[in-house]
Amino acid sequence: MRDLIFATLHDAGFTSTALLAATLPGMPARLLVVDIGEPKTDGADSLRALRARHPGARIIAISGRFRFNAATAASVARQLGADRVLAKPLDCDALVANVRQLMGEPVQ
Repeated sequence: MRDLIFATLHDAGFTSTALLAATLPGMPARLLVVDIGEPKTDGADSLRALRARHPGARIIAISGRFRFNAATAASVARQLGADRVLAKPLDCDALVANVRQLMGEPVQ
């Protein structure tokens, strides 16, 4: 998933770094794309930890759990600190559009 996200963003003209969240502590980030497994377990903890380490970053959360009830999943993700949520299987065009919106760029 990480390689797909990195390649998609790179092809769209974004400069990105494909890193594990654990390697980011001292590195400033404008936007984080996070693949979370289960929002009510370790995914929730991951989002909270990333928000605490990068309070100014925008966060897009991706999970297979979001596809069944997008409204509830979006509400939960926002409560946990994500700005946007995307369902799996990942729609790469939706990823790029959301990144552009969060970065204040025109959506093509």
